[in-house]
Amino acid sequence: MRGRRSRKPKTSNVILLALGLFALGFIVAMTVIFCVKGAVPDTLIQYTLGAGGVEALLLAGIKISKVVSGKGPEEKEDAYESKYL
Repeated sequence: MRGRRSRKPKTSNVILLALGLFALGFIVAMTVIFCVKGAVPDTLIQYTLGAGGVEALLLAGIKISKVVSGKGPEEKEDAYESKYL
């Protein structure tokens, strides 16, 4: 365990994982509804997946703004490399 630190997962990664799992479950549920009923609620699908897309775009915008402002993950990697290499 020497040299390894337990890292807390980043919030954005947790949100993206939850979003992906929700989308997968939603798609499976809509497929089952289609097989049983022969139709699906198109408006519900459109707005549900659209909201997920907006959330992903917002997270991408936050990540890009951090990198542009110089507070991104690149600094941590450079500091690690210069310290240990």
